[in-house]
Amino acid sequence: MESYTIKSLDGYPISVHEFIPESPVDITIVFAPAVAVPQKFYFSLAQDLAKKGCNVFTFDYRGIGTSMSKSIQSLKEFGYFSWAGDFKAVSKLAKEEYPDNKQYLIGHSYGGNSIGFSDAYQYYDKYLTIASQYGYYRHFKFRMQLIILLNFGVFVPITTSILGYYPSSWFGLGKPLTTQVAKDWATFLLHRDSMLHFAKNGNTTYYEKIEKPMLLVSVEDDTFAPKKSVDILGSRVYKNAQVTRKHLKPKDYNLKTIGHFDFFRKKNEDILWPIVYDWFELN
Repeated sequence: MESYTIKSLDGYPISVHEFIPESPVDITIVFAPAVAVPQKFYFSLAQDLAKKGCNVFTFDYRGIGTSMSKSIQSLKEFGYFSWAGDFKAVSKLAKEEYPDNKQYLIGHSYGGNSIGFSDAYQYYDKYLTIASQYGYYRHFKFRMQLIILLNFGVFVPITTSILGYYPSSWFGLGKPLTTQVAKDWATFLLHRDSMLHFAKNGNTTYYEKIEKPMLLVSVEDDTFAPKKSVDILGSRVYKNAQVTRKHLKPKDYNLKTIGHFDFFRKKNEDILWPIVYDWFELN
């Protein structure tokens, strides 16, 4: 594994880890993280994919993990579209390093939702998203609807105005977030058009241009990405992609729970990771 820093599209330094296989199979895989989740969370699966011959890249969005080069208050204007620029910079790097490889994406939650926030789709031949969803809160269970309304309708405006950032960890939502990321997350969850609303607010999005094969995975006990929200992501957002759906029930895998995060944990490498190997034809 190699660790280094690259410049994002606007020059901001982004932390990257590259996993280099001993016996390459001409496949590159890039991990796009969830909101507030540092890249190290994906290292176990990344290392395993490198053992199977893939060139693998992980990274941290600006303000997260080892891409925190400034105080989070000073990054307050950087939001989802800045992160999209970070993702595109890493995607471009991966393609330039291995131009003859097929390039695949593993997107977790936001990482799979945000593919259309930049034209980085041009670098990919295939996609796999885990727990990525159409975010409108009305598609969630009632208890989650209340939590989302309270958190993103009340606490996000209050904390960002007072502190100059959103203290996600106070609410069990991972690493602290910049003011704009928190506000964008609120829009993603509270607006009926979710991620599609951003195009109506003066931003350029590319969802309709995404046409390659895409496996959307949902999990029965995932309160952050209920099945209905993942179904809508495939039918409304990635409507021009070659979408395949897979819904996981923990009991079918002799597991008590999977939730929003356990797919990536090493304890499930023999149980759940074969889904990745099969989709990317690594067996």
